[in-house]
Amino acid sequence: MTYVSSGNKSKSFWGMLAVIFLLSGQLTAQEEPLKPVGGAVIDPGFGLGANVPAGDLSARYGSNLNFSVSPSLITDKNWILQGDFIYLFGNKVKEDVLAPLRNTSGYIPGDDSQLADVILRQRGLYIGAGAGKLFPLRSQNRSGIKALVSGGILQHGIRFVDERNSVAQLRVGRSKGYDRLTRGFALKETIGYKLMTRNGRMNFELNFDFIQGFTSEVRAYNFDTGLPTIKSRVDLLFGIRLVWNLPFYLGSEEVVYY
Repeated sequence: MTYVSSGNKSKSFWGMLAVIFLLSGQLTAQEEPLKPVGGAVIDPGFGLGANVPAGDLSARYGSNLNFSVSPSLITDKNWILQGDFIYLFGNKVKEDVLAPLRNTSGYIPGDDSQLADVILRQRGLYIGAGAGKLFPLRSQNRSGIKALVSGGILQHGIRFVDERNSVAQLRVGRSKGYDRLTRGFALKETIGYKLMTRNGRMNFELNFDFIQGFTSEVRAYNFDTGLPTIKSRVDLLFGIRLVWNLPFYLGSEEVVYY
């Protein structure tokens, strides 16, 4: 009678498991679907970026970050139709719109007889739609230079964070007299590099944006100055965004065996 030790059984088990993994890997590697080079593509994108303000906007805010959602359609001729929603947020506000509320020491007294803790934040958005073209650099895939022009609405304003809700002037909608809410028509030009691999594993864009906003302040007058708001502004933004895409190819997939 022959006995097999537990150690040998363990080695045999792990050896068989390794063979199974190797065989399954070889079977999987024998075929891989590739996306068609031609055909239309539905191509939603989700991005993160940063902007530097210029023009009238630079007098009010510092640099900001953004989050974007950009659904697009790329035709079989590489024309692009795209919508844009870009949410802007930052923590540097240069205008001290709450200056009349401060005491001689520069603090804001609260209703609870303590010093209020009020933080000013910049918030904004761009909503638009436009068209452009993708210029592929290689025949094997559609990766290349993307150029796009769009039009839409640019909006920005100041958001107040009153930790204890202790400043009466900022409660129940009164902050609207200080928020410098601004809105108007805007143009956006985008140029960047778009990567679209045929196996669908790497799809992203590195874009440079230039936004020109022809805006005006929405409120009738500002509480801190007692003056009418500014009705003609030119707000500029220079930005860079990294966009991750999730393309849906409308053509049939090719299967390459190797």
